[in-house]
Amino acid sequence: MTVQQSAPPQARRWRRLAIVALVPVLVLVGVVLVRASGESVDQSPHGASPLIGHRAPALRGRTLSGGEYTYRPGTVTVVNIWASWCSPCRSELPTLVRLGRQWAGHGVELATIDTRDGAVLASRFLRQTGATGLTAVRDPNGMLAVAWGVTGVPETFVVDAKGIVRAHWNGAVDPTWLSREVAAAQARTTS
Repeated sequence: MTVQQSAPPQARRWRRLAIVALVPVLVLVGVVLVRASGESVDQSPHGASPLIGHRAPALRGRTLSGGEYTYRPGTVTVVNIWASWCSPCRSELPTLVRLGRQWAGHGVELATIDTRDGAVLASRFLRQTGATGLTAVRDPNGMLAVAWGVTGVPETFVVDAKGIVRAHWNGAVDPTWLSREVAAAQARTTS
């Protein structure tokens, strides 16, 4: 009869430590893979942003077209943060352009922030995706994105006419969700 010996206490301790250290790494890898696939990490209607229910951060700066943009409350505004190096942004921008055209003249503004990008690459990216008509505020150092609490791109926020952030989406935005949240923000304006 053979008696099996258990591992010494120090070996068990190292094994537990390795497992405890491995779990956060696996979670992080999962989040990165979901982000890379373009799927939304947070699909709840209001997102995980701490900005929900609070005044929208300042949004002003030079646009890719050379003008100046300053966000001012008064209309429902969709704010989208993107970058030319972002794969999900490539599929999302044509959807935003289409929705922006539908909203034109209906009290909804679409403003985007091009973050951590060069102007030449970003302008080329807009041409390639057919999104040259978008208001795209330049954010080369990422400070606007930080002010909006962005953890990755793309991210989208819906701001009501009073300047309060009402909804947030991580990842390539779902057009049905966005249309519903814009309608809800417009309803808040009229009530």
